[in-house]
Amino acid sequence: MQTNSPAIATSLSDLIEALKGEVLTDSFSLGMYATDASIYQIFPLAVVLPKDESDVKKALEWANSNQVTILPRGGGTSLAGQTVGNSLVLDFSKYMDQTLEINTEERWVRVQPGKVRDVLNDELAPLGLHFAVDPATSSRANVGGMVGNNSSGTKSILYGKTVDHVLEAKVLLADGTGMHLKNTDAETYRQIALKGSREGEIYRRFKEIIDKNSALIEQKFPKVMRRVGGYNLDEFIHTEDWNLAKLITGSEGTLATTLELKLNLEPLPSFKSVCVLHFAELLDAVGAVTSILPYQPSAVEILDKIVVDLSRENLTTKRHCHFIQGDPAAILIVEFYGETLSDVMDRPTQMIKELQEKGLGYAFPLFPQGPEYEDVWVVRKKGLGLMLGIKGKKKPLPFIEDAGIPTQHLREYIDRTLQICKKHQTEVAMYAHVSVGVIHVRPILDLRDQADIERLEAIAEDTFQLVMEYGGSWSGEHGDGLVRSPFNERFFGAELYQAMIQVKRLFDPENRMNPGKIVEAEPMSRNLRYGNRYQDQAVEPVFHYRSEQSFQESVHMCTGVGECRKLLGGTMCPSFKATRDEEHTTRGRANALRMAMSGQLDEKGLRSERLQETLSLCLSCKACKSECPSNVDMAKMKSDVMQWYYDANGASLRDKMIRDAAGMARRFSGKLAKPINFLQSSRLFRKSLEKIAGFDSRRTLPAYASESFSNWFEKNGGKQKKTGKKVALFADTYLNYHEPSIGKAAVKLLNDCGYEVVLANVGCCQRPKISHGFLRDAKTEGKPTVEKLLAFIDQGLPVLVCEPSCASALNDDFPDLFDEKEVADKLTKNVLMIDVFLAREMERGNLNVRFRSKGKGLQIHGHCHQKALYGTQAMKKTLGEPASCTEIPSGCCGMAGSFGYEKEHYALSQKIGAEVLFPAIQNAPEGSELVASGFSCRHQIDHFTGKQAKHWVECVEVIPE
Repeated sequence: MQTNSPAIATSLSDLIEALKGEVLTDSFSLGMYATDASIYQIFPLAVVLPKDESDVKKALEWANSNQVTILPRGGGTSLAGQTVGNSLVLDFSKYMDQTLEINTEERWVRVQPGKVRDVLNDELAPLGLHFAVDPATSSRANVGGMVGNNSSGTKSILYGKTVDHVLEAKVLLADGTGMHLKNTDAETYRQIALKGSREGEIYRRFKEIIDKNSALIEQKFPKVMRRVGGYNLDEFIHTEDWNLAKLITGSEGTLATTLELKLNLEPLPSFKSVCVLHFAELLDAVGAVTSILPYQPSAVEILDKIVVDLSRENLTTKRHCHFIQGDPAAILIVEFYGETLSDVMDRPTQMIKELQEKGLGYAFPLFPQGPEYEDVWVVRKKGLGLMLGIKGKKKPLPFIEDAGIPTQHLREYIDRTLQICKKHQTEVAMYAHVSVGVIHVRPILDLRDQADIERLEAIAEDTFQLVMEYGGSWSGEHGDGLVRSPFNERFFGAELYQAMIQVKRLFDPENRMNPGKIVEAEPMSRNLRYGNRYQDQAVEPVFHYRSEQSFQESVHMCTGVGECRKLLGGTMCPSFKATRDEEHTTRGRANALRMAMSGQLDEKGLRSERLQETLSLCLSCKACKSECPSNVDMAKMKSDVMQWYYDANGASLRDKMIRDAAGMARRFSGKLAKPINFLQSSRLFRKSLEKIAGFDSRRTLPAYASESFSNWFEKNGGKQKKTGKKVALFADTYLNYHEPSIGKAAVKLLNDCGYEVVLANVGCCQRPKISHGFLRDAKTEGKPTVEKLLAFIDQGLPVLVCEPSCASALNDDFPDLFDEKEVADKLTKNVLMIDVFLAREMERGNLNVRFRSKGKGLQIHGHCHQKALYGTQAMKKTLGEPASCTEIPSGCCGMAGSFGYEKEHYALSQKIGAEVLFPAIQNAPEGSELVASGFSCRHQIDHFTGKQAKHWVECVEVIPE
């Protein structure tokens, strides 16, 4: 194995100087690239983020001169371990991600390998085209990785695999030889093979290999469509036209480095529908596929009870699970494409009738394309991550899940596979592409346990024999990598396996390209991410981690599927979307925490300064808690790690100022407000504060109110009409001492709804302390606040909150911070956002009023905590008229409490807001009201756009009877 020797380290300095892109060499960065979504971990030698082709060539030259192996990588979402190795990793995802050319007439596109599949399709959609291959990871999967893996996905029954859509590939061999691979007829191929060049040698000798082994290829390659094991030698029999780009496809980076790809495009379907078939028995669902396929669906996907139940619990997916009826053992998601609406509704209707006649299934909801259709696919796409995120030491692991079985044998195969797992005392979860015989069966094991490592090997061996018996494919879509490559010699036979080694040697004679994948692999149980020697260091967190079971298990919930790398939609992960650095993904931070916690990085472990640097761009937005399929709560873990860092190193002046912000607000509002506000806005003060504490001088700290809301309420609260219905309104710091107008508007709105308001002026929710890592202070100082809140709750009063970050502190953070579980449950159930409460009361029939927006409609920007924990639907539902309320698909505004005020984060704060939010505000319809319920959001919007946003309660009113 290569090591980072002094000579290599010196040489890496030369590489850093030579490249326009970046070279990462520190242990934290390498640790973040040591894993993917598989069960493996291998530290790379270094990581290069090339800016262009010249950088790639220089990196390969350096690797050659230093006898270093090369590993091309994109999103790092491999489930088989293809993208980890002790090599020079080339990460194309940051810079080499451009669309180079689109030809709508001939329906093709040219892209760089780092292009994200969903981003590409977002660009193609206005042209009525799409790159049709759709793996579950499409929101972050790089096209280069899809080609390297030969990905497929849910629509493979219709569109096949990536190999069916690759037209051309521009590649570099390990020795620096460039090749442009494309379709050639027999004569053109012969002419190239006659050349005396490296290219000519490859064309000539490759044909010799195919000609010699064509009978074996015909005999040994599985006859199922979903086959991606080994090299795609079967693409070169039964045809006169050869395209070596199809050999590069599925080669897992073992033959060449891809610089550019030309891909086939398909027209977008005119109409779609989806039917969700519910089954009381799992095997009935599997067996039903033979009755479904004659109706020509575009996809048939299975989710078992484990995934269904997890979907109903996950903060994001549970909002989309309305279509699940009863308690199914499994559901089949059956999709239809067509040219007319009647076509995509008639075929499933006929299918349902046949299934009912056969007694298959008990519920059959059918949806045309629209919100409900999208809900179904949200749940399906999140299924993989949800399954991997099962809490506890045992996880559903990807090692036998990729078998592709002829559909006529699928029910029997699944039954026998379940029996194998039962024999080895192992539970399973499953999901995926029943239409093409690829059901991802995941045995649930703990690879820190030697007995479970032995079970992994035994289950793999038994299942492998079963796949061979049914004539299936051992690698159906996730590829060989480290987990299935060791089986390839037995699967294909010694002679054909030797032919594959010859192909590897032909393209890569010195074994430089991603060695150990496809051929000449180590045993599958080597290089495990955990293994029986893995051990976490003991920690004493302040949070309880009740739902996660411990701080350590909270870290281990990250499985590496990389949803945090998505570039379109959602909020997670705002700093990654702006920087495109792996370090600033939730996955990167979780990897750093895991390795620091197990002593794999530096001697300081979780108190390391470098770990603080890794966490510094986490905005504590909580989006990962809902958008991550595994619900990794990085904001919570960051707070504990910051507390440990303060314990070891102390806190800075700026840290302490943020900690004490609520106390300062209480002291500076009222009579001192005017002079303090004047002082804060002065250039001299801002420059001094920047120098002393690091708050950027371009920002002005929030102004204080001349009269606090609590003082106003003391004078005016008694004037309310006695209605018999009471609610408690929490006087948060921002509403109380900075913007009392929001409190006044909230009181009026609640009064107009028939509620008498009781003011809960009980102290700070401790949000600044919690988010900034002063957890012990938050727990101590928050205790009186909680005790006073309980007095209202015990009277039966709901506690309503206007500020989303305060609501999240009270009903999400406090419940896990405090020791008494009963107190935690009361806070979780009885502290509500004001809009959520009103929408709930309307749904329950307790509120018989109608709302309308002031002005010409609302443009809503949701606060991160609001979107993550409560959603923005309540603000829109109360209005009842969609036309009067539009939500900006804005993600994070970039302010995130104190983050945007900190000098070193100012530019990034601006960049995050400029991704979507600022342009949307500038282009908002004239006369519309801009709604931002977050205090930080309103200040960020004002600072960078000059627009005045208001809280939701200020923008809606009750329609008079």
